Amino acid sequence: MRAKGLGEPNRNFWLGVYNGILVNGGEAFFHNSLVLAPFLAVLGAPAWAIGLIPAVRTGGWYVPQLFVASRLAHQPFKLPVYRRASTVRILAYVLMTVAVFTLGASPGLVIAIVLTALGVSAIAGGVSGVPFADVTAKVVPHYRLGTFWALRNAIGGGLALISGWVLTTLLDGPLPFPHDFAVVFALGTLLVGGAYLAFAFVREPAGPIAMREPLLAMVSRIPHVLQQDDSFRRYLRVRFLALAALLAEPFYAVHAINTLGASVRSLGVFVVVATFASITANFALRGMANRAQNVTVLQIAGVLLVLAPLAALTIPDPRAYVVVFALSAAGVSAMEIAAWNLLYAVSPAAERPLYVGVANSVLALPSLAPVVAGAVSVWTGFPPLFAVAAVVAASSLAFSFRFVRMRDLDRAALEGAPR
Repeated sequence: MRAKGLGEPNRNFWLGVYNGILVNGGEAFFHNSLVLAPFLAVLGAPAWAIGLIPAVRTGGWYVPQLFVASRLAHQPFKLPVYRRASTVRILAYVLMTVAVFTLGASPGLVIAIVLTALGVSAIAGGVSGVPFADVTAKVVPHYRLGTFWALRNAIGGGLALISGWVLTTLLDGPLPFPHDFAVVFALGTLLVGGAYLAFAFVREPAGPIAMREPLLAMVSRIPHVLQQDDSFRRYLRVRFLALAALLAEPFYAVHAINTLGASVRSLGVFVVVATFASITANFALRGMANRAQNVTVLQIAGVLLVLAPLAALTIPDPRAYVVVFALSAAGVSAMEIAAWNLLYAVSPAAERPLYVGVANSVLALPSLAPVVAGAVSVWTGFPPLFAVAAVVAASSLAFSFRFVRMRDLDRAALEGAPR
């Protein structure tokens, strides 16, 4: 449906915004550390299995992207691949929801199905990630990217606040476990399904066509690209460490419940606080991103990601523990804004699928950190993990101060200079 006077660029811009709003609202019902981790913990899943949640969801999303880039680089239109992959994601969420509804008496089977469905959805999301990034770069000008991400995340955060209230009501209501979580997953499936549908209606303009090459040929060019492009190499290093610093995130809520005595119903409060923090970060940093100050936004994110695990180490009161989720959510939101904008700035238009594919394939590796952390926590407990997370986040922050050239590329993208 097109409003009177609404041009094609605005139509595409707002469809992308609607996509982000619904994704944010829906993902509140699938939050790694506040919903999925406690759900599997109540089912009796071991710590290493809980650590698989972010590894499966993040790693599964990153892994297939280089393969997808090799298949899409020579195609002027990428959106058909996004549509097919999104259909698979919806079906995976439906399968997970049905399993939780019907197989509650078999917790081991439910755990296996949930992790499998999350993995399938993540891999399909990875397949759709390259076309999403390429289409977004084509339909949203650089000077509007800060507003684009802020509207997606901030208004979506408002919807997520409502989702958090619904989550609290359901988990504190009369429905028995696991049916209460099954309803939570069903609502999340409806919202993310609507999100994928919204972006599927974007009218994609034809893009520059790169040379067609098989996967092995593209992979063989990666060392040369990394050797020649210092900014891209430094970008990957900072993003790698920032993602590795999230190794403790799945265990914040588990620590609050199991060690500090927080109640399960407090999960909804944690979701609300984290969402409000994300909204605040997006609005506060939107202007800086629009003015090509994304390196500064990334450094602010680094500071917040250092403070979150330090707060987890030092706060003993479960009521005050909401600070941990506020810092973590704000840091992740700021990092997401800066990371995408800087990747667009550093990527030549014709090579964008390659750069996106390389970045997201390399960044699959730190997604395994929570699995290792979960296994190690059996012997060490959670506090040492929080300390390691703070150190890794500090390393990422330190390396970001070598982004002098990246600032120039960011400003050049704002001015429309070819890359």
